[in-house]
This record gives sequence, C-alpha cells and structure tokens, in this order.
Amino acid sequence: MGFSPGIVSWALFGISGLNLGIAAVAVRRREVRGAVAFSLVMICVSLYSVGTGIRAGSTTLSLYQVGTVVKFAGILGLGPTQLRFGLIYTGRESLLTRRRWALLLACPAAVFALVATAPAHDLLWTVRGFSSAAPLAAVDRANGPLFWLTLAYTYTLILTTYSLLLVFGIRRGGQYRTQVLLMLSGGIIPVIGSFLLLYSGNLSSAFDPTAFANTVTGVVFAVALFGFGFLDLAPVARHTLVDEMVDPVYVVDVDDRVVDVNVAGMELLGEGVGEPVGRPAAEVVPLYDSFHESTDDADSDVTVERDGSLRFFDINRTTLTDRSGATIGSLLIYRDVTERHITEKRFERLIQQSSDIIAVIDESGDITHVSQSVEEILGYGPTALIGANVIENVHPNDQDELRAELSAHATEYGYTSSYRVRFRHADGEWRVLEVRARNLLKDQFVEGIVLNSRDVTEKERQRRKLERQNERLDQFASIVSHDLRNPLNVATGHVDMLASDAGSEQEDSIETVQRQLERMEAIISDALTLARSGEVITETTEVRLEDISRTAWQNVDTAEADLVVDTSITLDADKDRLLNVFENLYRNSVEHNETTGLTVRVGPLSETFGFYVEDTGTGIPEDKRGQVLEQGYTTNREGTGFGLAVVRDIVRAHGWQITVSESDEGGARFEIECAEVPLEEQPTTA
Repeated sequence: MGFSPGIVSWALFGISGLNLGIAAVAVRRREVRGAVAFSLVMICVSLYSVGTGIRAGSTTLSLYQVGTVVKFAGILGLGPTQLRFGLIYTGRESLLTRRRWALLLACPAAVFALVATAPAHDLLWTVRGFSSAAPLAAVDRANGPLFWLTLAYTYTLILTTYSLLLVFGIRRGGQYRTQVLLMLSGGIIPVIGSFLLLYSGNLSSAFDPTAFANTVTGVVFAVALFGFGFLDLAPVARHTLVDEMVDPVYVVDVDDRVVDVNVAGMELLGEGVGEPVGRPAAEVVPLYDSFHESTDDADSDVTVERDGSLRFFDINRTTLTDRSGATIGSLLIYRDVTERHITEKRFERLIQQSSDIIAVIDESGDITHVSQSVEEILGYGPTALIGANVIENVHPNDQDELRAELSAHATEYGYTSSYRVRFRHADGEWRVLEVRARNLLKDQFVEGIVLNSRDVTEKERQRRKLERQNERLDQFASIVSHDLRNPLNVATGHVDMLASDAGSEQEDSIETVQRQLERMEAIISDALTLARSGEVITETTEVRLEDISRTAWQNVDTAEADLVVDTSITLDADKDRLLNVFENLYRNSVEHNETTGLTVRVGPLSETFGFYVEDTGTGIPEDKRGQVLEQGYTTNREGTGFGLAVVRDIVRAHGWQITVSESDEGGARFEIECAEVPLEEQPTTA
C-alpha cells in the first residue's frame, strides 16, 4: 500500500477537516458577498494539510509524490484565492477583471502541471533519494530556479493581500480594525511557519510547521466568522448595500475631498474622469457646488446631462459624525428620479394643453390651482384666480345652486356631480361652463375638489337656436295643417256632392279630381312629417328595438309580407319619431315589391352599434342608392318622394348615420349606425 500514517498524519488530516468544515459553512452562506472567495482559501489550506499528511505517512516514493501534488495544489491556489478575497473585502474587486484573473492563474496552473509530471523531468527540482522512517518520510531534493520563482510569486500574492487588509483596517478603524487583526493573525502565523521551514534548509521535509500553523488559521478564522460575523458585518454589507445600489453614492470628507464612490457613482461620472477618490468633490461630484454650502442635512434636485440626454436626481445629503459628534464628512445619495420627473412633466403638459379648465378648490371654495388653459378659455392669467372664491365669478342666478351643491357633498369623499353655470370671462362676458366636480379633499396629493370645466357657450347658443328653429317649424306645420287642409276639405265635400248628382259622362272627371285631392292630402301629410323630422332631438327614452319594430308593422298595410326580428337591443331615442322611421321603411318595402313571399327583417349590426332593416325584394340599383334618400325622389307615380327623406332626417336628428346597401337575398338594406352603445338582450324571432 505504501502508507503508514502516524500521529503527525492524523493530526494534519484533522486540521484539514477543520478547515474544510469552515469552507462548507461559508459555501452554505454563499449569498453573502465574499463567502465563496473565503471558502476557496480554506479549501487550499485544507489541501496543503492533506498533502503534508500523506507525505508524512508515505513508505514509497510514488505515494510521497502524490502527497506532493496535493500539497502544491493548495500552495499554488492559496496566493490567488487570498488575493481575490482581500480585494473583495477591501472593496477593490473591480480591479480583478476576468482577464486579469485568468492571467493571475496562468502561472500557478503551468507550475501545477510541472509538479504533476515532476518524476519525468528536473524542471522544478531533482530528487536524489528517499528515506521512509515512518511516521516522518522525507526525500533528498535539490530545488531549481523555477521552484524559487514560483515560491516568490506565491509569497508576493499573499503579502500583497495582507498589506491590503492592513491598510484597510488602519483607515477604517473600529470593528473593521478588530476583524482585520484577527484575519492577519490567522494568516501571518502560517507564513512564519513557512519561513521557519525555509530557515531549516529542507523544504521537502515531512515535518512542515506551516501545515500545523494552519490549525491556528482555521481556529482564528472560525472565531472571526462565528464570534464577530465578519462575513455579515460592514465590509460585505457595504458592498451589498452600497456598491450594488442602483443609486450613485459619494462620501466626502470635511475638506471636500472624495473618499469613497460606489459602482453606480462611477457610472454617473462617465468615462475619462479617472480615479475620483482623493480629488476635490467640486471636480468630480456632479453639481457639487450647487448644494454643498448648506450645513444642514437636506434634499436637493439636480439635472445631469449624460450621453446627450438629461437625467434628474433627487439628492439626499447626510452629515457624518464620529462618536464625539464632530463632523467628519458628508454622505451624498443621488436618487435617480428621471422616470418620475418625465411622468410629472407629461401630466403637467397634458393639463396645460388640455382644452378643458382643470381647477382645484379647497373646502371653503377658494381656488388653489388652475390649469394654463384658463387663459385661452376665460382670458385670465394662470395665477389671477388663485386665492379667489369660485363663487365670486359665477352668475348671480347660478350662485345659490352651485353653493348648495358644493356644500352638500363637501365631506363626501369621492363624490362626483355635473352641472352648468355661467362664469364671468375676463372681458366681462358670461360664458356657459359644463362642470364635473370630484371630491378629493382626503387625497394627500390633491387635498381639494377637482373641477373639470368645458366651455359650452357656443353649443348652448346652437341648442337655443335649434329650439327656436323647431318652434318656427311647428308654427309652419300648424299653418299648413290649418290653412291648407280647410279649403282641401271643402273641395273634397263639393266633389262628393257633384259625384252624387252628375251623370255617367262626368264620372271620369270627378274621379280624377278626387285622386288629385287625395294626393294633395298625402303631400300635405308627408310635408308636415318632413318638416318635423329634421327637428333636433332634445328628449330621449329607452326604446326596445323589437317592441317599436312590431308596433310600426301593425300601423302599416303590409298585405301578405312577413316580419322577422332578430336580436333585440335597447336604444336611447325619440320613440314617436323612431316609430315613423320604421313605418316609412316598411311602406317602402311593400310599395316597391310584391308582398307575396316578401320578408322584412330587423336586427342589430354586427360590426358597429346600430340596427338594420332589410327585405327580400328586388332591391335598389347601386347607381340609385345615393338618390333614394333625397327629398322628392320616387319611382312610384303615386308617391310623394318624401318617405325615405323623412327617414334620413329623423336619423340625422338623433345624431346617427344611415347607409343604403343590398341584403344577402338581393333586396334593399338600410343600416342605421347609432352614436351610443345599445344594450343587447335575448334574441327573439317572429
């Protein structure tokens, strides 16, 4: 077997187990920054002890060489891993890029390959003999220049690490200093042991004090880990809470010099700034001169231009003091509020450019905010109304109603109401405003009642104009109905008397006169309907499509035609005038088609809001569809040409649109698109 372990080997294996246990604890806590690097250091220390233990108990040269390979795996890995841990602990891990790490490992990797193949060459050393005197075996070995260079390389990395830790502990002080002293004592003791081995002159001796000194390393690092929690304390927490913060952080001393910057802070400085630590803050920290004069902790807003775009920061400045309360510097945290700033500006611009007036009043009715649009709509400057009571500029006849409305809901959070008031323009004219109010007094960002006002003065004038027009149309209709129908009735009565006394030779003439009188009656009736059809709809009710379509069907002589109503919908409409629409469309279908086998169908539109009326008749030629809705157009010699014109006017009076097309069966189809969304109900078929 070639292996006879004694007390030395077992002691070294125990030391190795202790160090592996510490490494395992660190790995389990790998979410802590630096834990993985620390575990790698302890693994290298463990390999060093295991290799030394194997060599001490070897009885053959081949097993001794195996121990040498294991031991050198620890020796060669110890320098780079300790340096990595030291850089992370002291906040300089950014210096160890992937490229530099690869270069750092290149030399140990090459030497390890030479160690593994040492029996085949004399590049590192020359073995002149082997003696097995268990429990301490040894070889007679002459080391070459490459070995000494490797040893120097390893010591350089280790001593560099300890120098970094020493400087860091001195500068930081306090808890940092205690932690650094523990780590230095745990690390330097093995170094002293290695120097003792060098002094003995026999580096290949199995009794290696460095391996035993690693016991102290493991114990001391365990105390630092479990007793002081150095992986949890400020060094690592500093990286987690500061370096990994997305907000730039700068630390400035009392002499206004930068002493620390996190990663985000370096990124904000941009390229070409160089190393900021130690330089005057005014040269490095963005816009430092604009706020550093204040002696109190405060927040400030600054704008920084980077890469052609603006970034906005909310800066929190905190004074740092020592245990005695003396000021030792300042902590500056630049919180990036660019997105918030853009959002605020966007809403501000939207409010400013709005065609409505957006105002906020307090509980007593005083105006606390008004949008820029007030100048264009009412002629007041943006600040002219601030502080004034909203009632002051309202028409006297509207003040009591508005005051009562606002008072009734002043304590009802979230209430909304709408009303119209007359408000004084800057030039003295009264403007009609349609106002929508919402109580947001309890909203900490508003603390008021929001008034969204729209100028509807022209709309109100137009409405009154149309009302007067409707009145004149009604007057005209009354005149036509009274003044034309009276003589028409007299003429009809006399014709009836003539018909009873006249002979057969006058019958044709009398029948012709009667037909013309009946036509005049139809023209007067249609003219009255047409005159009234164009009146603006001012009052509407909910009307079910199925009900009104069936009622209209009963009012028209439809002979043998059939009516089919698909899905019913509910519309806001003038019921009587909508009834007239269906009656005229039904008459149009019946009068222009054979009623036998004719089907008229009514239903909702599938792609928009509205309904259709179609039939299975002969249809309307495509080149005539644009004319059938015109007043006076008819293909029936007895017709007046007013029926479909009445339909058109009533549809337009509702604010709807009508189009003429062809049904699936080739008949006429009239589609009416409504301005409001109808409420769908259960389908029915007749």
